[in-house]
Amino acid sequence: MPTLYAIVSLMLGSMQYWIRLKIRLLELKDRSKWFKPMAWEEKMKNACEQGKLVRLENLDPSLTSSEVQNIIWHGFEESCTAKMIQKTAYSSPHSGQAFVIFKRKEAAESVVRKLEEGCFLMSNGRPLVGSFELPCLSGKKPIFYGHHAIDQPRQRETKDALSTSHCSQPNNIEYDMALEWCLLQEREDKSWRRLYQRQGEELSKLKAKLKSKI
Repeated sequence: MPTLYAIVSLMLGSMQYWIRLKIRLLELKDRSKWFKPMAWEEKMKNACEQGKLVRLENLDPSLTSSEVQNIIWHGFEESCTAKMIQKTAYSSPHSGQAFVIFKRKEAAESVVRKLEEGCFLMSNGRPLVGSFELPCLSGKKPIFYGHHAIDQPRQRETKDALSTSHCSQPNNIEYDMALEWCLLQEREDKSWRRLYQRQGEELSKLKAKLKSKI
């Protein structure tokens, strides 16, 4: 028969073992937080080098990234990670785009080949377009487009030092350049608005024509 001392020693040893095991598990759990998930641009770069990155076009602009993944799964039975491309000031309001990362290079090639050789119509009647177009990963983007520094004579700087303003004034070249820049920007914005308006009208006519034939 084991003595009381032996039983207590066995129980204490067992408790110490479980305490050490729990501490070890907590340490491993904390270590899992050391490694941050890879950024999306880094994933795109790696996938592009491995031939697993595909650019999808002619999507409904209201689609989400998860909905694009569902389209690929139900249409081609391939798993992927998708992300809708963020719209810019000049993006078409009638069409969306997305980058898709497949798990295998063969899967990406198969999907692109099927889209090129056939016609995959989505539920809204849009034909899906896919390609291996390379993304633009240039890094830091400029803040001011077309901004140039102008070196003026030192004598003028000294003369106008007391009356210099932080904003452009009508008596300097920066003011004239700013007005010209604003005018050109407004003209370009207006041309884009006209283009997308005409494109929307043509799409509406085309949809009505297709419905009449069905």
